[in-house]
Amino acid sequence: MLKRNLNVSEKISAFISSPPKIVAAKKQRSIKKDISIKGIGLHTGNNVSMTLKQAPINTGYVFRVKKRSNEILELKADFRNVESTQLCTLLSDKKGNTISTVEHILSACYGLEIDNIFIDLDSNEIPVCDGSSYDFVQKLEDSGFTEQSEFKKFIRIKNVIEVKDGCKIARVSPFDQTMISCEINYDHELIGKQSISIVLTPDIYKSQICNARTFGFLKDVEKLRSMNLALGGSLDNAVVLDDKKILNNDGLRFSDEFVRHKVLDFIGDISLSGFRILGSFYTSHSGHSLNIMLLNKIFESEKNWELVCSN
Repeated sequence: MLKRNLNVSEKISAFISSPPKIVAAKKQRSIKKDISIKGIGLHTGNNVSMTLKQAPINTGYVFRVKKRSNEILELKADFRNVESTQLCTLLSDKKGNTISTVEHILSACYGLEIDNIFIDLDSNEIPVCDGSSYDFVQKLEDSGFTEQSEFKKFIRIKNVIEVKDGCKIARVSPFDQTMISCEINYDHELIGKQSISIVLTPDIYKSQICNARTFGFLKDVEKLRSMNLALGGSLDNAVVLDDKKILNNDGLRFSDEFVRHKVLDFIGDISLSGFRILGSFYTSHSGHSLNIMLLNKIFESEKNWELVCSN
């Protein structure tokens, strides 16, 4: 029996010796070949080179940045390392080193059921590519996947957990798969109310979610740039709207692309749990801040969750 004063890390370690079982048997997996991606950082405007590499079992998602001193900064993709959620998810270590806009690459890895990967960078932001996770998904698929020696581990939700911030809500309930239901409501005639509900699988992620781009409003651009944000933003990597229309010549990829991108971001944020979460999620008017609040709420009590193995 686990003592109630065990923290999350201790509980996971204790789990290894005698894990509960779930029905679906799946081995952990990583990528077969290194993947190189170059692009611009959405907020910094920096040119970024990123290399994805195979990682050993039980590694999870780990960012590695080579500093000018040749020191390698390692930063685990973990909700406890989230420093800021202002327009993106930003991770930080105890020394103040940061990596920003991590949600799209993490979303792609989580959506394709990758368990272990190193994400090597030469800058402190992920390349934005076209504003979705499509390029990441294509590169990961081209690399192929390798099955590893240990079985996957999952977080199973045991109770209904909910967080609120005014009209914003994020909730998760017990469920035997990963279901995500999301709704948004913007005071803009081209967005308005939108909702979507999916069971998260690689095929659904690839066909329904990964193409959805980040979006913003022309009226906000000047203010954001005065705050050193969106310095790399353009019509090549975001859907931009003025008061009446979409400014991108190619229009939308889905009529409800906006809510689909919110799901893409949400998937990237919940990946920071370290494991696939078995539960039914519901969000309304949510964003990065509330997503991370929900993860913190889940793990504040061992009554809310259990770690299970798929063998």
